[in-house]
Amino acid sequence: MKNIDTHSLFFPSQHITDPKWFAGRKNDIENALQSLCIPGASMIIFGERGVGKTSFLEMVKMLASGESNHLIYKYNFQKRFSPSKLKYKIISFTCNDGSKTTAKVLQNLITNPDGLKKFISSKKEYEEIEKRVKGGLGGILSFLSVDGESSIRRRQREFQEEDIFELFTNLIKTISGQFLSKDEGLLIVVDEFDLVEDSRKMASLIKTLSKDKVKFALSGIADSYQNLIEGHASINRQIMYGRINIKSMSEQEIKEVFDLIEKNTEGKIRFDPAFYKEVNQRSNGFPYFVQLLGQLALDNALQIEAPSTPYIINNKHLKNGIKKLSFYEVQMEDDYKSIIGDNPEKEFIIRYLAKQISKKIKDEDIFNYCYKAGMQVPQPKNIMKSLLAHREPHFLIREKEKSDYVMFVNSLFKTYINARNVELIKMQDGKFILP
Repeated sequence: MKNIDTHSLFFPSQHITDPKWFAGRKNDIENALQSLCIPGASMIIFGERGVGKTSFLEMVKMLASGESNHLIYKYNFQKRFSPSKLKYKIISFTCNDGSKTTAKVLQNLITNPDGLKKFISSKKEYEEIEKRVKGGLGGILSFLSVDGESSIRRRQREFQEEDIFELFTNLIKTISGQFLSKDEGLLIVVDEFDLVEDSRKMASLIKTLSKDKVKFALSGIADSYQNLIEGHASINRQIMYGRINIKSMSEQEIKEVFDLIEKNTEGKIRFDPAFYKEVNQRSNGFPYFVQLLGQLALDNALQIEAPSTPYIINNKHLKNGIKKLSFYEVQMEDDYKSIIGDNPEKEFIIRYLAKQISKKIKDEDIFNYCYKAGMQVPQPKNIMKSLLAHREPHFLIREKEKSDYVMFVNSLFKTYINARNVELIKMQDGKFILP
């Protein structure tokens, strides 16, 4: 389409970094702004995999740094939260398999390109900090490799764990006290914090350092903030306003995703109202699938429709586009095929389970559904036993031993099942019909 990059309207392959494409989360943004404005307050951002925590964290970083005030004005928050007061320097790190301890996280917050190192560019500045850091810790320069010699060789020398904690604490206190301007703060951001195994030590740091200009923002996969960080009771005051639970998107928030596309393309691409509802039902509110289904539908429309504007994207484009879903999620497609095999009754049951909004589904509800007139499944209890026993992949579990409820191990896989077109069974009037 002329003058529109149709591959830059949806973001299934990366998190959102431009606020003009960010949809919903008004209350969560408000809580984040409150945490940024209250002295000593920090944030813990938690939720399921794939609900948009990293995109949200990117918006928090942009708001904190003053890089963009778009969301403040979009949600009419400017009277409560003055953009002029949001002036934070930001250091950040995304955890990985090599950083499963708090000590490793702190080391990376000091040395990685987005850490403390990026704000102090010269050897002279490091020497000045080294003079001011208390505690008698020498060797900061060689640890940070700032004099041009072999950084690989020098980084092989690591401080003992206790030195890392002391060094990081003293560096933060020194920088925040003497190297930030009067109206500046420091925001320490750690994403995918669920990978850290000794999270109680981070709680201790938050309690020690979350004062006035210094704040933390931790983000990770968890059902509750208590599950994300041990020792949470000791920092309840610091996170009073910053316990932010990112949930799946509401139907209105999903609609906003497509409204933003209509707005940002000046109406050259539009969406049929029924399309929003179908995406909502298939995506379970997971932003990744909202974005992916939107891209697949748009791609299909551009392939089969005559070049004219506006393009109206509808459910026909979505249904056809979903045929290519497996190209984006090869592993989940293989898992799906492995589970159902050539058994339509198995597909019938897992499709029903995947459609349920609740995380846990009662056996009685499953069996009653299977016994409905015209949709009978022989021996559903045996089929459920088989699905629960499936190990490659192990996708379905009991809520707890001897429970009457079952749950998906992975909510994203549950959503994939729900988003995918049926394989062995048929759909009629929105219902699954066995052949």
